[in-house]
Amino acid sequence: MSGIVGIPDFQGNVLVVEDEIELSRLFVEVITDAGYTAVPTYSLSDALGVLSQQHFDAAVLDIELRDGTVFPVADRLAELGTPFLFASAVYSQMVPQRHRDVPFVAKPFRIEDLLAGVKAAMQGGA
Repeated sequence: MSGIVGIPDFQGNVLVVEDEIELSRLFVEVITDAGYTAVPTYSLSDALGVLSQQHFDAAVLDIELRDGTVFPVADRLAELGTPFLFASAVYSQMVPQRHRDVPFVAKPFRIEDLLAGVKAAMQGGA
């Protein structure tokens, strides 16, 4: 915790790629409350654009977005060496072989599971 009661120390920047606005807001709120800075994006194109301009310490990716699957973002994160996890309602078998070792949190999920995945990613466990 920081010197201010109830405000956690900064933990890192987390990219959130989720096209359902309410769910994205929940992700951002939970991740921010845990001390991270969360940057929401709502599409494949938005996420790729933000990745070209900003550094992230980890990412949470929904798989099916309105403008395609998230795998080009996952590929870019892997190229950058940025750990990430999938948080999706699709079957984990849909994940390409090249990303099968990436943590997968199935929707619906418990908030604790999402935060554990983000923490593990930040510590290099993803």
